[in-house]
Amino acid sequence: MIRYLSHKEIDFEKWDLCLEQASNSLVYGYSWYLNQVSPEWDALVLDDYHAVMPLTQSRKYFIAYLFQPFFTQQLGVFAKTQINQDLILDFVSAIPTKFKFIEISLNEQNYFLSENYKLIKRKNYLLNLNKPYDKLIKDYNNQALRNLKKSRKQEIELRAIQFKEVITFYRIHKSEVTLGVKSEDYQALESLMEVAWKRGKLFSKGVFSKSGELLACGSFLMQKGRIIFLIGTSSASGRETGAMHYLMDSIIFQFANHKMHLDFEGSEIPGIARFYKSFGAIKTHYFRLKKNRLPWLIRLFK
Repeated sequence: MIRYLSHKEIDFEKWDLCLEQASNSLVYGYSWYLNQVSPEWDALVLDDYHAVMPLTQSRKYFIAYLFQPFFTQQLGVFAKTQINQDLILDFVSAIPTKFKFIEISLNEQNYFLSENYKLIKRKNYLLNLNKPYDKLIKDYNNQALRNLKKSRKQEIELRAIQFKEVITFYRIHKSEVTLGVKSEDYQALESLMEVAWKRGKLFSKGVFSKSGELLACGSFLMQKGRIIFLIGTSSASGRETGAMHYLMDSIIFQFANHKMHLDFEGSEIPGIARFYKSFGAIKTHYFRLKKNRLPWLIRLFK
């Protein structure tokens, strides 16, 4: 039986054990991650935590709704049991009717058919690292190889850096085109990254010029065979020197021949998607779930 639990009723130890044993486990679904990105999240739980679904909920104008938190690509149903369409539909149908508007992302193993819900296909890009580096680099496209060759002529250097440096650098060079992300969202990201770093789930790298200028950087989450590119960018100088290609190639080289996937977190922006594909990453899909139960008058404005 699927039960609805309020936040205070959730057994976090059992929840995280389910995530640890789930075939479709993702770092976004762990209680410590959810507590940072959606502190008041509720849950749906099958039996004794055999399968779970976080309900990242909030309120606006006294209306409860479900939303997808920033820096959290996929959630949905995670299960120790076999995942099939019936199970996913059972969970989605069990979402309490008090949530009048639903716009959340399911994960790659969550799919179902129903006329009562709208599913929007979203892209992700994954690179299987379980090959020698010399085989992985053969799948780079010509643009990636050219930029990598250019970067190696610049005498640039890769170093470990602090995650706060990544956030600061990103806000300087990318925040203007990252629409909808507010100052408090970056503060929440910093708290999340601190928790992940303390748990040994996060590392950050920066690419520096010969003179010590930071050209590009990124922070990566690690969990159960997956390295997730959480956040990162390059400066104008970094783009000229191919610093971001150098950074990604360094990560691929470091983890080549490991049973892991590099998860680029996808993008609907064509230029960014081309960058991810340039390393031989394979396009996969997950689905955005939408349901509007708002009163008809309010629905006109949403």
